[in-house]
Amino acid sequence: MRPDETLVDEAAQWMALLQSGDVSLGERAAFDAWRAADPRHQQIIEQMGGGLNLLRNPSLSGLPRNSLLHSLNAPSSRRRFISGSLSVLAVAVLAGLLGRRYGWLPEAGELSTGTGERRDFTLQDGSALTLNARSRVVPLFDSTQRLLALRSGELLVDVAKDPSRPFVVETEHGRMRALGTKFLVQQGDDSTRLVMLHSQVEVLTAGGARQVVGAGESLTFNAAGVLSMERSRGHEGAWTQGRLEVRDRPLSEVIDSLRRYRRGILHVSPEVADLRLSGLYPLDDSDRTLQLLERSLPIRVTWHNPYWVSIAPRTNPL
Repeated sequence: MRPDETLVDEAAQWMALLQSGDVSLGERAAFDAWRAADPRHQQIIEQMGGGLNLLRNPSLSGLPRNSLLHSLNAPSSRRRFISGSLSVLAVAVLAGLLGRRYGWLPEAGELSTGTGERRDFTLQDGSALTLNARSRVVPLFDSTQRLLALRSGELLVDVAKDPSRPFVVETEHGRMRALGTKFLVQQGDDSTRLVMLHSQVEVLTAGGARQVVGAGESLTFNAAGVLSMERSRGHEGAWTQGRLEVRDRPLSEVIDSLRRYRRGILHVSPEVADLRLSGLYPLDDSDRTLQLLERSLPIRVTWHNPYWVSIAPRTNPL
């Protein structure tokens, strides 16, 4: 039987960290502890291409940590890595490390952020772009069009007016076309979410479905079509100020946001993943946020070490 996808994802991130060569003694100790904690951990590492001997290939050494982690967090790369035969996927991953085919290496002109990093950019047309942590985007501007290709993560853009050149944001699920507007786009594993702050955007999914989204509205879509349309919650852009505002959302969604701001493994037990919560949390102090979550929910947060944290049901009162 295939191992749990969460464990596969954790193993993949450890492998990327180790291969990069940019590993602290604490992170190495954290990996050793993670591998020894559960027989399935060692089994998954071995299935990913013969164990850690795979990582000693001199042609693969020293690849940048951010390039590797960006690839693992890109929806298409994560699906390739997690689905199917792990041993076959190890070969595909290695091939990706040696070229651009799988998006492992930065593309020309690419703008990106690392773990825990937010960055502001001014594009060549004067548009203002903000990238959330662990995000990658490639500006492709020419005389007829201004295109942002979002490879992974989340962006907020305030579009400069240029009636002669439409402004388009593209993800693997479709395109969003705007003229003089401000909006937020988040690419997930299976869908893209658009949140309109001002004006309007026309969405064209990869499958050909069209939908106009106005200010104050939020649209979620995939390649096949529109999944949902609703009023925006009003706090989706709080991350630009280092805040995570949550209103009746599952714990798993909150932890997904924290992972962008924390190096190492942050594991959530399925028994508590669907717990609902509301609150205001600091993105730039993930330890503090985890402590606040532990006080407000029936969960136990265990710091095995600074780079490996697990969240499980609380078995004894605090």
